[in-house]
Amino acid sequence: MDKFPHLFVDIDLPDAVLLREAPAPKQPEAVPLQHPNDADAIWYRATEDALTLDASGAITAWSPENGLGSVARPAEPNEGHARPAPGGGIAYIREVNGGFVVDAALVEAEAFCCAIRLQSPEGQSRTIVTLNPPEGNNYLFLSEKDGLLEWRDDAGSVEVTLPAPGGTFWVLVGYDKGKISLTAAKTGVKFPSPQTSPDGSAALAAALDGVSDLFIGCRSHRKGILKTLGHSVIHDVLFWIDTAPTTPAALDRITQACRFVERIGDAS
Repeated sequence: MDKFPHLFVDIDLPDAVLLREAPAPKQPEAVPLQHPNDADAIWYRATEDALTLDASGAITAWSPENGLGSVARPAEPNEGHARPAPGGGIAYIREVNGGFVVDAALVEAEAFCCAIRLQSPEGQSRTIVTLNPPEGNNYLFLSEKDGLLEWRDDAGSVEVTLPAPGGTFWVLVGYDKGKISLTAAKTGVKFPSPQTSPDGSAALAAALDGVSDLFIGCRSHRKGILKTLGHSVIHDVLFWIDTAPTTPAALDRITQACRFVERIGDAS
């Protein structure tokens, strides 16, 4: 190719005609990581160190990380049914009660939230978590059926629904003075703004005014209807007392804890 001499022009040229080196693309800022306990969460991590097994391999206790929180014990219909999943987490089998309960997880709490990391290959997790007052006649539960997540009370006074992301994902549910909220995202993805019930439920607020137990994978100590028990693998349950996930600050703190959980889970 012929070489041409440089051309010098002693005038100001508009930026549009100047050739400049393209700037490097801006990289998205990494979300800070925060241990769930440092983010004020109780963390049930379904790993070998946290699970106590009997001689048959059934899980008899699920201890929270760093001993912060009460130990989750098998619900009464869970008679040796809960087992560790081969790839980590706790395996839940359709129409088999492998549920756990954290006794008195809530006491007169006006707000709380719970983030659950799970796999749902069939979109049929059915009951995922439940807040159930031992002496009440109403309770609040999260379920998945046909790929649709539903967060509602048993009396039908309030509910929020949305499609499940599928695969391995987080579900974040919240409660604040009778109102409920729900959002979900695949692991590593930012939570969308929660969908919140437009009105609060006085009936639900009254039901949760005292002591409530947290059930994981089932609804209560009653054997109940088997169709409420689905197929999934639950890896982590993060529980915040007195925190509703409906403000940017709360969502940031929850997201930081979830990213920490993912990082530790990927490394283990």
